[in-house]
Amino acid sequence: MTKKGSTWEACVLMIILLCFTQQVVTTGYLGNGIELLKALRNSLVQKRDVIPSWFDTKTAPCNWTGVKCEGERVIRIDFPCSVSPLNIAFPGNIGKFRSLKHLNLSHCALTGNIPIDVWSLENLETLDLTDNRLTGQLPPAISNLRNLRHLVLDNNGFSGSLPSTVCELKELRELSVHANSFSGDIPNEIGNMDKLQSLDLSSNFFSGSLPSSLGNLAELLYVDASLNNLTGLICPEIGKLSKLRILILLSNMLTGPIPGTIGHLKQLKVLDLQNCKFTGSIPEEISELCNLTYLNVAQNEFDGELPSSFGKLENLLYLIASNAGLSGTIPSELGNCKKLKIINLSFNSFSGPLPEGLSGLGSLKSLVLDSNHLSGPLPMWISNWTEVESIMVSKNFLTGSLPPLYLPLLSLLDVSANRLSGELSSGICSAESLSILHLSDNNFIGDIQSTFRNCSSLTDLVLSGNNLSGKLPAYLGELQLITLELSKNQFSGKVPDQLWESKTLMGISLANNLLEGPIQSTIAKLSTLQRLQLDNNLFEGSIPRTIGNLKNLTNLSVHGNKLTGGIPLELSECTKLVSLDLGANRLSGEIPRSISKLKLLDNLVLSNNHFSGPIPEEICCGFQNIPLPDSEFTQHYGMLDLSNNELTGSIPFSMKDCIVVTELLLQGNKLTGSIPREISLLGNLTSLDLSFNSLTGPVFSQLFSMTSLQGLILSHNQISGSIPDNLDSMMPSLVKLDLSNNRLTGLLPPSVFSVKSLTYLDVSMNSFSGSLSFNVRTSSSLLVLNASNNQLSGALDDSLSNLTSLSILDLHNNSITDNLPSLSALASLTYLDLSSNSFQKSFPCSICDIEGLVFSNFSGNKFTGLAPDVCTKARNCIPSEPVLPPREETYTSGPILSHASVLGIAFGASIISLVVLIGVLRWKILRQEAVLLGKGKQGKKTDPMSTNELLIKKPKEHLSINIATFEQSLLRINPTAILSATENFSKSYIIGDGGFGTVYKAKLPEGRTIAVKRLNGGHMHGDREFFAEMETIGKVKHENLVPLLGYCVFADERFLIYEYMENGSLDFWLRNQGDAIEVLDWPTRFKICLGSARGLAFLHHGFVPHIIHRDIKSSNILLDRNFEPRVSDFGLARIISACESHVSTILAGTFGYIPPEYGQTMMATTKGDIYSFGVVMLELLTGRAPTGQADVEGGNLVGWVRWMVANGREIETLDPFFSGSGLWKDQMMGVLAIARLCTNDEPWKRPTMFDVVKLLKEAKTNGACGG
Repeated sequence: MTKKGSTWEACVLMIILLCFTQQVVTTGYLGNGIELLKALRNSLVQKRDVIPSWFDTKTAPCNWTGVKCEGERVIRIDFPCSVSPLNIAFPGNIGKFRSLKHLNLSHCALTGNIPIDVWSLENLETLDLTDNRLTGQLPPAISNLRNLRHLVLDNNGFSGSLPSTVCELKELRELSVHANSFSGDIPNEIGNMDKLQSLDLSSNFFSGSLPSSLGNLAELLYVDASLNNLTGLICPEIGKLSKLRILILLSNMLTGPIPGTIGHLKQLKVLDLQNCKFTGSIPEEISELCNLTYLNVAQNEFDGELPSSFGKLENLLYLIASNAGLSGTIPSELGNCKKLKIINLSFNSFSGPLPEGLSGLGSLKSLVLDSNHLSGPLPMWISNWTEVESIMVSKNFLTGSLPPLYLPLLSLLDVSANRLSGELSSGICSAESLSILHLSDNNFIGDIQSTFRNCSSLTDLVLSGNNLSGKLPAYLGELQLITLELSKNQFSGKVPDQLWESKTLMGISLANNLLEGPIQSTIAKLSTLQRLQLDNNLFEGSIPRTIGNLKNLTNLSVHGNKLTGGIPLELSECTKLVSLDLGANRLSGEIPRSISKLKLLDNLVLSNNHFSGPIPEEICCGFQNIPLPDSEFTQHYGMLDLSNNELTGSIPFSMKDCIVVTELLLQGNKLTGSIPREISLLGNLTSLDLSFNSLTGPVFSQLFSMTSLQGLILSHNQISGSIPDNLDSMMPSLVKLDLSNNRLTGLLPPSVFSVKSLTYLDVSMNSFSGSLSFNVRTSSSLLVLNASNNQLSGALDDSLSNLTSLSILDLHNNSITDNLPSLSALASLTYLDLSSNSFQKSFPCSICDIEGLVFSNFSGNKFTGLAPDVCTKARNCIPSEPVLPPREETYTSGPILSHASVLGIAFGASIISLVVLIGVLRWKILRQEAVLLGKGKQGKKTDPMSTNELLIKKPKEHLSINIATFEQSLLRINPTAILSATENFSKSYIIGDGGFGTVYKAKLPEGRTIAVKRLNGGHMHGDREFFAEMETIGKVKHENLVPLLGYCVFADERFLIYEYMENGSLDFWLRNQGDAIEVLDWPTRFKICLGSARGLAFLHHGFVPHIIHRDIKSSNILLDRNFEPRVSDFGLARIISACESHVSTILAGTFGYIPPEYGQTMMATTKGDIYSFGVVMLELLTGRAPTGQADVEGGNLVGWVRWMVANGREIETLDPFFSGSGLWKDQMMGVLAIARLCTNDEPWKRPTMFDVVKLLKEAKTNGACGG
C-alpha cells in the first residue's frame, strides 16, 4: 500500500473514531443530565409541593416543569418559584449542568453563596437570581460566562466591589444588580461591553464618579444608578448615548452643573436627577429632548430660573422640580406642554402670579406649588382644568378671594398659609368630588352658614387660623366629615346639637374661639369621636355626665374655659383616654378616685382650677408602660400637672407608680410634709416642680440618684438641710435648679458647679454660709446664678471668670469680702448685682466695659476710694484715687457746670427715677399676686425682677450649634461626642442608608447606644422652619414609633438622634438573615404587622398636625430586642422641607411600594401610606420582595398576588413554611384579605389605618392558633 493510500485510510479511521466518540459523549451528556436532574430532584424532596411534576413518575425528566432539553442536553432550568419559594440553600449541583443556557432561580428564597462551579457554565446565556437571599462577592471567574447575555441579580445581599472581569462579558445585553450591597467604584472597563442595552446598578453603595467610558455603550437604552453614593460630575460623554430612553441617577451625591450634552439624547423619555447636589442653572439643552415624558430635577441646589424653553417639551407629562433652589417667575411657556399631568414646583422661591399661560393645561391632574413666594389671586381660569384632582398652593403670598371651583374631579385643595381674604362662597362645593379642603391660616371672614352645605364628599375640613365668625352651622353634622378643624377663629354662640349627631366625625377642634354655653349632654351621640379640643373658649357649666358614653375618646382638652363643678365620675368610663386636659377652668371638689379606671392615661392636666383635698393614691393607675389604643393623641407625653390648685395633705407614696411620667408639676398648692423618697424611683422624670407649697424636711437625702432629672424647682417651701457634695453624680443631667426661698443651710458645695449641663441656679433667700468655691476649670454652661440673700462670706473665687456663659449674676445681700475680681471675662453679662456685701480695696473699672451689661448695682460695699453704684454710659467709671484740682483754682469765676450738663444730669436722673418707680410698682404687683395666691414670703430683700424674666430679656444670638432633645427636653448633647463615637462618620459605623440620609451607630461616652441620621445635603437654609418642624415631630410619642431623641444643627449639617433598634429592619430579616424563618415565625410576623399598623394609625389619626409618612416600606420598620416593631423616618419629609433641602417630592416612596395614583397626582396622601403598608403586609405573608415578579401583572408583588387570587390559588401565595401545616392558615388568609383591601388601585376603596388596626385585631381573634 502506498503512503498516500495509507494516509487516506488513517483519515477515514479518524473520522469514524470521532463520530463514535461524539456519539458516546452525547449519550453521556444525556445520561449525565438525567441523573443530575434526578439528583437535583432528590435534594428537593421536602419541596415537592412547589414542583409536583418533578415527582410524577409518569413524567420524563425533560418534561418536568421548568426543564427544557435540546436533543440530548439539559439547556434550561426555570424553577416555578413565582408560585411558592423554595426557602433552601443554593442547590450545590447546578454547576454540573454544563450545557445549560438558561438558569432562572428567581423568587426562590435561596440562601448562602453561589457555588463556584456555576461560574464555569460557559454556555450560559441567561442567569436570573432575582429576589433571593444570596450573599458573598462575585468572583473574577464570572468572566468564564462568555456567552452570557442577561445577568440579573436583583434583591439579594451580594457585597464587595463589582469585579472588573464582569466587563469581559462582551455578549452581555442586560446587567442588573439592583438592591444589593455592592460598593466601591463602578469599573471603568464597563465601556467595553459594547452590546449592553440595559444597566441597573441602583440601590447599592457604589461610590466614586460615573465612568466616562459609559459614553462608549452606543446600544444603551436604559441606565439606572440611583440610590448610591456616587460623586463628581456627570461626564459630558453621556451625550453619546443616542439610543438612551431612560436615565435615572436620583439620590446620589453628584455635583456640578448638568452637562449641556444631555441635550443630544433625542430618544430620552425619562430623566430623573432628583436628590443630588447639582448646582448652576438648569441647562436650556434639556428642552431639545423632544420625546421626554418625565423630568425630575427636584431636591438639588440649582440657582436661577426654570428655563422658559421647557415649553418646547410637547410630550412632557410630569414636571417635578420641587426644592431645587429655583427662583424667578413660573414661565408662562409651560402652557405649551399640553400633555402635562403633573407639575410640582414646591419648596422653591418662585414669585409673581400664576401665569395665565397655564390656563390651557386641560390634561393637568395635579398642581403642587407649596412653599414659594407666589403672589396675586388664585385665578378664575383654574376652572379650565377639568381633569385636575389636586391643587396644593399652601405657604405662599396669594391674595384675593377664593374663586368658585367648577372642577368635577378635584378631591384636594390646599391653599393654607396664604393671604387670601373675603367671604367663603358656596361655589366651593361646585367641585363635587372635593374631599379634603385646607383653608387654614388665611384672612377669610364672614360666616359659613351655607358655605359647605352641599359639599357631600367632604371628609376633611380645615379652617383654623382665620377670622371667620358667626354661629357654627348645624349641617356640619350631616356631612361625611372625619376631621373638622375650626380653631383660632371668632365663631360664637353654642355648638349645635346636630354636630354631636355625626356618624363619621373622629376629630373635632374648636379651640380658640368665642363659643359659649354648656357642653351639651347630646355629645354622647358622637360615638365615633376620638379627639375633642374645645380649649380657650367661653364654655360654662359642668362637664356633662353623658361624656362617659364616648368609648372611643382618646384625647379630651377643654383647657381655658369657665367650666364649674367637679369631674364627673362617668368620665372614667372613657377608658381609652390617653390625654385629658381640664386645666385653667373653675372646677372644684376632689379629684375622683375613679380616675384609676383610666389605665391608658399618660397626660393629665388639671392645673389652675380650685381642686381641693388630697391627691388620690390612685392618680398613677395610668402612666404605665402598657399598650396604648390604636389612635391615641398625646402631644405632651408623660405629663402630670396638678399645679395651682388648693390640694392639701402630703404627696402620696404611690407617685412612684407613675412610670412614664416625665414632667411632675405640683407647684402652687397647699401640700405639706416631706418629699417622699419614692419619687426618686421615677426613672423617666425630667422635670419636677414642687414650688410654692409648704413642704418641709430635708430634700436631698430623699431625692437620691435621679440621673434623668433636668429641672428641679423647689422654691418657696420650708425645706431644710444642705446640698450634698456629690450632687453632680446624683443628678448629672440637671439644667435648672431652683431652691430659692427655703431654709437650706451649710456650704454651697463645688459639686453644684460641676454639673456640666446646668444653666440655671437659684439658691437665693436661704441661709447658706461660707465662701463660694466654683470649682470650674473650664468654661461652663451656667447662664444664671442667683445666690443673693444668704450668709455667704469670704472672697470670691477667681474661677468665677470661667463662667463665661453667665448672663445673670446676683450675689447681693451677703457678707462677701476682700477685693472684687475683674469680671471682664464674663462678656455675656447683662445683669450684675453685688450690692450690700463687704467688698474692699479698689473697684475694677473694667467691669463697666462689658458691652451688654444693662443692669448693675455695687452699692453698700466698702471699696476704697470712689466707686460707682452703677455702671452707666453717660458716666465713666471713677478711678479709685481721684485727681483733685490745684488749691488755687478752688474758686473759679465761671460756672461749675454748663447748661447742657445740667440738662443731661436732670434727664438722666429722671430716667433713673422712672426705672426705679417701675421696679417698685412691679415688685408691689408681684408681691400682691403672691399674697393672693397664698405664696407670699417674708424675705430680707426682693429683686425687682426675677432671674427668669431677665433671662428672657437677654438678646438672643445666632448660635453655630443648636441642639435639642425631646426625650429629655432640656438635655444638651455635645456634637463632638457624636463625631468621636462615629470616628468622624466612618463608613464602618453605617447601619442604614436612604434618600434622606445615612444612619450611623454611635455609642455615647456614658455608654448609651444611639442611631444618628446624618441628613443629606449641605448649604441648608430655613433654620426657623426646621426648628419649628422639629418641635412638632419631636412631640410624637408612640410605642410603635422609633423615638426621636433629639437633633443637632452644626454649621450646615443636621443630625437626627434616634433610639437604637438592636434587631435592625424588617427588610434585613426578610431578605438577608439566614435564620429568618426560625426567628420570624408567623406569630412574630403578625405582631410586627399589628404593631406597625398601630404606629402608622397614630400618625394618621392620633397626632395633630396629622403626619403622612410618604415612604412606608419594610426597611423603615425597625425591630427592637424583642422584635417589637417601630416605624421609622416618619415626618422626615416635613423636617427636610423645613430647611429647604432634600424635601421629599410628591412622588415619594420606594419602587414596589408606590401606589398607582402617585403617578397621576404626584401627591402624597394617607391613602398612599395605606397602599404601601398593604405591600409590607404582603411581604410578611409571602416572604417575597415587593418587586421582581417580571412574569406577572405589573411585575410586582401586588400584581402577582392578584393574579394568584384570580386563578383561585390564594393559598399558594402564603409562605409555605407557615401555611403548610395549617396552624396559622386562617389567620394568614384574614391578613391577606386586609392587605388586598389596602392595595386596591382606587384610593377611596382602601380602609383608613384605624380600620386596618381594627380588622387586624379581628383577624387575630378569628384566626387563633389551631384555626
